[in-house]
Amino acid sequence: MSDTNPDNNWDDSLNPMAVMEISSAYWSSFVMHTANSLDVFTLLSESPASAEDLAAKCSADVRGLEMILIALVPLGFLTKNGELFQNTKLSDTFLVKGGPRYQGGIVSMFESWVGAWSKLTDAVVNGAPVVEKQHDHGDEETRTYIMGMLYRGIPQADLLAEEVPLTGKKRMLDVGGGPGIFTIKMCQKYQGLTGDVFDLPQTLKVTRDIISNFNAGDLVSTKQGSYLEDEFGEGYDVVLLSSMINQEGPDVIKEIIRKSFDAMESGGTILIQEQFLTTQKDGPLLPVLIGLNQLVHTPAGRAYSAKEVSDMAAEVGFVDLSFRPLPDPSPFTLITGVKP
Repeated sequence: MSDTNPDNNWDDSLNPMAVMEISSAYWSSFVMHTANSLDVFTLLSESPASAEDLAAKCSADVRGLEMILIALVPLGFLTKNGELFQNTKLSDTFLVKGGPRYQGGIVSMFESWVGAWSKLTDAVVNGAPVVEKQHDHGDEETRTYIMGMLYRGIPQADLLAEEVPLTGKKRMLDVGGGPGIFTIKMCQKYQGLTGDVFDLPQTLKVTRDIISNFNAGDLVSTKQGSYLEDEFGEGYDVVLLSSMINQEGPDVIKEIIRKSFDAMESGGTILIQEQFLTTQKDGPLLPVLIGLNQLVHTPAGRAYSAKEVSDMAAEVGFVDLSFRPLPDPSPFTLITGVKP
């Protein structure tokens, strides 16, 4: 007879709360979404306040808002002194509207994806997206999202400019470049380098303002087009593909790499920066979750390993291909290759 007493097989190294912690992880996310949508952090940037005072400013119920405020304390976004709540350095830096590193647009973006993620089982069973159109934004939503991407991307752009020597390069193309911060930082660091940010017209309205704000108008230009439909031009000796690979299926990725190859001069360098899976495809968690986000939003997007994409680049014709993780805290892996 088998032993049905669970205590007899208990492993003390197991975390008995692990299942609950993962199952309920969205609780913490919804606390952040609610606080962001009510502008809690922006209001608290003015001065510490009580739950009652904040509730009046937010037009919220005192009991409900106080629970949100208390939850934000152990989450690391607020402190509490007596009855007064105050921002931490973390929330002051990233969640106060008008701040130079504001990421509230990113929070709103993730909140807007809740409906799609609630249908993840349907996407897994059917192998098809559960939304009609991926990431469809109006002009103001696009601006908020692109500015959020800008502030999040500045440290990564500084890192990439240090990690990739481009001395002697003349023209750079950033495909699907969004805010254009990678091109801006590269061109400002390497004398003689100019660049084009290639993206859709709605995005480029915001990109042009960012280029102006960084006083990079003499170095960086915008180039309107769709990487799905248009060729990329010619005469480039650097092409960057950043944070776009996971959005598409293998055939589209290979075609994007082919267009990059055709746009480049002999001796040019391709840079592919993405949150890739390991070669064994057993993690890390972030690219796995990004891949699942593409499952619910796109017809063919998924997570890839750097080796898979590097092999595609080799098939197109790139040589001297290699890939390596960028230094912490960056979550990116960088593939480099050369056009013969």
